[in-house]
Amino acid sequence: MTGVNIDWGEVWKDQMMQHEDANALGEAEDIWGTYENAKKFWESSRKDKKRIEKSFSEIDFNENSRVLDIGAGPGSLALPLAEHVAHVTAVEPSDGMTQVLEENIVESGLSNITHIKKAWEDIDVKELPGPYDVIIASYSLHVPDMKQAIEKIQAVSNGNAYIYWFAGDTAWDEDYRKIWPALHNREYHPFPKSNIIYNILYDMGIYPNIETFELTHTTRYSSLDEAVKHYHSHYRISTPEQEDILREHLESILRKDGDDVVMEAPTRRVRMWWSNSA
Repeated sequence: MTGVNIDWGEVWKDQMMQHEDANALGEAEDIWGTYENAKKFWESSRKDKKRIEKSFSEIDFNENSRVLDIGAGPGSLALPLAEHVAHVTAVEPSDGMTQVLEENIVESGLSNITHIKKAWEDIDVKELPGPYDVIIASYSLHVPDMKQAIEKIQAVSNGNAYIYWFAGDTAWDEDYRKIWPALHNREYHPFPKSNIIYNILYDMGIYPNIETFELTHTTRYSSLDEAVKHYHSHYRISTPEQEDILREHLESILRKDGDDVVMEAPTRRVRMWWSNSA
C-alpha cells in the first residue's frame, strides 16, 4: 500500500478559502483599517508587553543587521529593533496601522525604517532593498497562498527567518463559533494553523526549529460600549439586531476590573525559525 501524497500548499489554500468564504458578507471591512482600532492595538501592545518582549529576546540580530518585518502593524517590533540594527523594512498594508506606524516613526526620530504600504502577497521582491539578515512574520501571514509567501521570504533572505503563528483553535475562534451562526446564518471556519505551515516548509526542504508556548493577549476597554464599538468590524456588525447579539456575547466573556472591562484571550502559539546563511 502506497502512502497518499498531500499537497499542503493546496490544503492551506482550501482552508483559507473556507475561512474567507465564511466572512464573505459583502465587501469585507479591514479590521485594522481604522485609526481607532490600530491605535487601540498599539496601546494594548505597549501595556501588555509579553508578546513583544518574548519575540525581541528570541531574534538573533546585531548592529549591522538588515531586518524585514512582514506585517509590521504599528511598529511594535520594527521600532525597538530599529534602535539596535542597521535598517528595518516594515511591510504593512492597512490604512489604520500605516497611520499609527508612520506617526510612531516620526515620534521616535528614527531614520533607518523604510515603510512599504502593501500586503505581502502583493509585494514584488524586486522592490525590496534586500537581502535581509533577519526576516520576521509575527502573526501576519494571513495570506491566500502560504507556499508563495515562504518562497518570497526565501528569495530575500540570507540569514534567519522567523514565523510566529497559532497552534490549534484560538480563543477568538471559539468565540466566533458561538455567535457567528446567529449573526450571519452560517458556520464560522477558522483560518489554517501552524501544522500546515510546518508541512509546507518540510515539503520545500526547510526543516525549522519549533517552539510551542502559551500566551494570553489582554485588551482593556473603558466600557462595554467601547468594546462593542471596537468589535463591530471583527464580527461584521451592520444591524442593531446583530449589535445586540454581540453586546450580550461580550458582556458574558469580558471581565470587570474596576471601571474597565477586560478581554483576555489565552492562545497556544508556535515560533518556527530557520537559517538561510551561507
